[in-house]
Amino acid sequence: MFAFSAPLAPQDPENAIAASTESAFLLVDVDPSSDERGRLYPVVADTIPAAFYTGSAPMVTVAPRPGFVLHPERTYAFVVRTQALDAEGEPLVVHPDLATLAAGGTPEGPRGAAAQALYAPLWETLDTLAIERTSVAAATVFTTGDVVAQTHALTEDVRANWTVTVDGLALDPDDGAHERYCELLAEVSLPQFQRGTPPFDTEGTFDFDGAGLPIEQRQETAKLVLTIPRGEMPEAGFPLMMYFHGSGGIASQVVDRGYQPEGGLPTKGEGPAYVVAEHGIAAAGASLPLSPDRLPGASATEYLNLANLGAFRDTFRQGVIEQRLLLDALVALRIDPATLGSCEGVTLPAGTTEIRFDPENLVALGQSMGGMYTNMIGAVEPRFDALVPTGAGGYWPFFITQTQLIPGAATLLAGALRIPADELAFTHPVMHLLTLGWEAAEPLVSMPRLGRRPLPGVSARPIYEPVGMGDSYFPIEVYDAVAIAYGHEQAGDEVWPSMQEALGLADLDGIVDYPVVGNMTAENGETYTGAVVQYAGDGFSDPHVIFVQLEDVRYQYGCFLETQVHTGTAVIPAPAPLGTPCPTAE
Repeated sequence: MFAFSAPLAPQDPENAIAASTESAFLLVDVDPSSDERGRLYPVVADTIPAAFYTGSAPMVTVAPRPGFVLHPERTYAFVVRTQALDAEGEPLVVHPDLATLAAGGTPEGPRGAAAQALYAPLWETLDTLAIERTSVAAATVFTTGDVVAQTHALTEDVRANWTVTVDGLALDPDDGAHERYCELLAEVSLPQFQRGTPPFDTEGTFDFDGAGLPIEQRQETAKLVLTIPRGEMPEAGFPLMMYFHGSGGIASQVVDRGYQPEGGLPTKGEGPAYVVAEHGIAAAGASLPLSPDRLPGASATEYLNLANLGAFRDTFRQGVIEQRLLLDALVALRIDPATLGSCEGVTLPAGTTEIRFDPENLVALGQSMGGMYTNMIGAVEPRFDALVPTGAGGYWPFFITQTQLIPGAATLLAGALRIPADELAFTHPVMHLLTLGWEAAEPLVSMPRLGRRPLPGVSARPIYEPVGMGDSYFPIEVYDAVAIAYGHEQAGDEVWPSMQEALGLADLDGIVDYPVVGNMTAENGETYTGAVVQYAGDGFSDPHVIFVQLEDVRYQYGCFLETQVHTGTAVIPAPAPLGTPCPTAE
């Protein structure tokens, strides 16, 4: 954000500004150690009038075009050029101190030398781009952090100091024997690190001890549902899919979130576990933080407390910690076949006496809030070999101003932040502060870490991303940004055109043919499968839930996971009826 002595020409944050040396607003990689030094990124700009937070100075804010996630721990610069023009249509005037810096000098004052050193890489980079230094009216040089690496380190520390166990495992007395699988119920007691009491009208953040470990506040019991496919267990154990439920969801949705006919109820027993059991994959679903399983009466948006915005980040960090601990417990779990009781059809290889899960064959799927967890957990959990985030949006500062999920959310948030409602936009300086505070819980930051930019030492994982037009939670603008963040190409039918326009800004436009396999290359040189697929919905249900409502989506994610766990190479097939044999990589 930049303060000026007079208003600038109006800018519209809905219009992307090209990554061009001719543009009036620039975002450029200036890091001397970067192999992309000199790269320009598309940006958006907004003009902010003088107000409560900005004082008497009119401001202009500049941000990456939504979806462009900058490289961690790298130095960049935002630049406003004289050609941006003021409100009277005149070129901007360069401040004398900035002119001194551009000429290679050191401004007077106690911070002059520091400014000279900070801005030096900018001038050098602009020279290589043949951009005149004298065209720079304002600039800021900054270095990004790496909240994903920080979350990974936090969860590794917790895993080294806490363990959990699966307790009370038993066949579901209601309907444990399903057509394709046996359903087991259990509980797991999990350490809680958020101060206060759920749903955290106050507190809700972590405290840390002198060694940097989060301080345990209490234990909380979560419900757990496991499904074991009917059939013979492989020598190494059953492949396992972890399922993360959506907001307001419960553990049993892994089995009972099935197709819902118009005017009817979800088909019990035909949830994601039913789909993957056909492919020989076991499933696990646990109640996440603030689930009604754990907080009776919890609303679908309990995690978003507009009266205590500070708790939001650590609610999701708590969930990431829990699921990594649970995965440790599931990998260590040994199940006596007698536990299956009357559910027959599960057999073991010769010489094997216990049911177990293959620690080298783990995948994850999550819906809505669970899709958010799929991204956040997948980014820091290297054991997941493939990921399916469904109904998975992000970019909270934009989402909260657009979503239909919470009626009046934008007005409520504007009041909480003391911003006039008509000025609330993701580009507002106060929303930027909120973005920084919530960054560890921002799924957009985690998305590149799944495939194209994994953490050091972690393999690039394949990703299947189905998205629905008319999703009541996430507008198409969010899904356009998400596709850029993953670095996906698009497969299948084009249902709305703006995604191709957005992907074109990242040189990812064009529709790839089915079957999609090994089409992407990560920054570490590995190839992987990654694509976004648009759908229109079924005509009567919310397209937010296409993962259960559309047979095409269920077929695609079932085959995507089957090909990964059984061949080691994930394939996204063309849509087909359930039961159609899955294509494999040639």
